[in-house]
Amino acid sequence: MNKLLVGTLLAFTCISSFADDLKVADDFKSGDLVSADTFNQIFDTIEKINRTVVDTDLVGVWSCDAMTTRNTTGWTSKSLFYILENSQVNLTASSSATSLESAYTISTSSPSPFKRTLASAFSGTYILYNNKLFTKQADESEARIWDVNIISPTRFELTFLETSAQSFPTNYASFITCDSAEAVPASPTAPTATNNKTGINLAWTDSSSDETGFKVYRRLSSETEAKVIATQTAVTYSDTDLSEGQTAFYHVIAYNDNGDSAKSKAVSATVDSIAPTVATTSPANGVQVAVTDRILSITFSEKIKVICPSDPTITSSIACPDSGSAVIAQGTFNNSFKRGTPSDFPAKLYSYIASIGSSGTSTLSGDLVGSAEQLNNADTITVTLDKDWITDINGNPMEADFVFTFTTP
Repeated sequence: MNKLLVGTLLAFTCISSFADDLKVADDFKSGDLVSADTFNQIFDTIEKINRTVVDTDLVGVWSCDAMTTRNTTGWTSKSLFYILENSQVNLTASSSATSLESAYTISTSSPSPFKRTLASAFSGTYILYNNKLFTKQADESEARIWDVNIISPTRFELTFLETSAQSFPTNYASFITCDSAEAVPASPTAPTATNNKTGINLAWTDSSSDETGFKVYRRLSSETEAKVIATQTAVTYSDTDLSEGQTAFYHVIAYNDNGDSAKSKAVSATVDSIAPTVATTSPANGVQVAVTDRILSITFSEKIKVICPSDPTITSSIACPDSGSAVIAQGTFNNSFKRGTPSDFPAKLYSYIASIGSSGTSTLSGDLVGSAEQLNNADTITVTLDKDWITDINGNPMEADFVFTFTTP
């Protein structure tokens, strides 16, 4: 337990330190589902940037920005330093052996981002050893040494080591940042999963411009690993291979010829075709209650949500533009009463508010009048539950209004 806690704290510390490079799809928000796959992805990235650099971390085609404090022809002045941007660097494995066993090759675009005094391309060999990169220009007699720092799977930095053993250190760039020119697409964002009664509808936002398509992964409650269920170019998918009551968890990745993006945030939904209904009420329909019995409760067949009819995403009653309420309790003498204008309250209209955002409850309960008030004598009270304000937790709306009455002596 302590190891998990320490690991989690370390993960988020590292994520904060390298936020731009370790971005994992969307930012997490309160209530989000964070899957084991997402945590594994984060920990794998942290492990990679904290271990010893290996050849496979560097082999590839890179777009690099080089910096120096010395005035250099062809480089752009940035007040306190000069920069050469978007230089191409090719790091190529010469054989199946490591670079230490058989030097790999390096080549660059022109001018060279490595040697600032070289107006042409850099071409030569390199060796990786103990987080140090040793580069040797083809016409030079000795290698130059650079510190290597892996920032993320698609970025590394080189810092020139100005040691007494290195001649003419000012001829070289001070600092080089390289980003993969063979980059994978950005992760899809804002995924949603919605019950459609016979299956689950998925949607997400395409956050890249270089993907070939998307892979949709699904894990059922009974499964331990997510599996690819669709490969497509569309940003929506309808999963119909599910049964009533099944809950499924999804994530989406984008892919191209260079590989797969990071996973999107995980989302889930449950297939549910059954609309909520009223199971019982208190008071029951047709009974007589004392004028002091002010509590009204409605129990449903399942857990429900109270929504704003015009916009179910609203979570505050104050923000909902719709007049009225999920529950209206009205006395006999107020047939002309209009919702939202309680001009004759409380003598003829009984107040009952079911707040927007009430979720995960199977019972709505509240006080029909103020704490110091009583119901009217000799009244018939009609309670209307408006179907437009009620859904179950899987989004199924009530199919009809529910009405019941009770009386007072």
